[in-house]
Amino acid sequence: MLVPESQVDLGVTSAEPLHASLYPDRDTALADLEASAAAPGHPRYAWYRGAGGTLIVPTFFSPATTPRIARTMLEVRAHLAQTTQRELKVLLLTLTGTKVLQGVFSRVLRVGTEPEPRPLPRQEGVGGRVPASQPRAPRAAPPAPEPGPAPAVPAAVPGVRAPSPGLVQALSGGNPTPRMAPGSRLPGDVAVKPTVPGVKPLQRPVGSSSTQNAQAQADIQYLRQMGATNIRVNQQQVTVRNGQRVGTNRPDLQFDYNGRRYHVEYDTPMSGRGPGHQSRIMSNDSDAETILLIVP
Repeated sequence: MLVPESQVDLGVTSAEPLHASLYPDRDTALADLEASAAAPGHPRYAWYRGAGGTLIVPTFFSPATTPRIARTMLEVRAHLAQTTQRELKVLLLTLTGTKVLQGVFSRVLRVGTEPEPRPLPRQEGVGGRVPASQPRAPRAAPPAPEPGPAPAVPAAVPGVRAPSPGLVQALSGGNPTPRMAPGSRLPGDVAVKPTVPGVKPLQRPVGSSSTQNAQAQADIQYLRQMGATNIRVNQQQVTVRNGQRVGTNRPDLQFDYNGRRYHVEYDTPMSGRGPGHQSRIMSNDSDAETILLIVP
């Protein structure tokens, strides 16, 4: 089950229920909570039927309302942060080692292709004496080049971002995000109409983070250079070659490349929402690839 970030507060360790009633939906529960004034520093919560009535959940998840779920969330966040740091170190070492090997190989090839100097034949004169060396004729100076226009120096573009290393690695055949087994689809995704919506402008944001929005635009430029097609930003999930719409979820970035559908999700180091997004994407399209990127 995907829990929105707005319904999670892992800093609340003490709270009290409004009463023992069970509300039919979250909006009704929130309305009663707003009507009852709570003392400052003493948050309240209520229980309601969520996920289409199949679950009973509180109005917010925290160590005080759902201690086991909150503990699992904290463990997942810590594990994700450790995994991300480890993968970034491996990627950095891989890129650094590749550059060093390229420099060594290029020097070996350059030295191996240089011709060996040929020895000059020994010339002897009468009586076995070596004739005096003749002075070399002066070489003519090369003609001066004709004046022409100076080559244009490309202007430096400030703030230009490089594509995400994880995206580059994934398109090279080594997706750093492990595949996840597809689970059961959400009722809203099952009931969605398969008609594919039109493509919206690619300059639209993926979220409220200016850093993530800038990185997404840099990745889109890279995808265009690589020949990716069917690029969509913050739109509902579709399959490869616009086969059909399969969910109401909106991946941050999705595109076709080499006959496969890719979905990109941008997250912060401590958000922990990436695995949930990946699970829903894989449940809607088990043939798709998901790339989870950490952008502060």
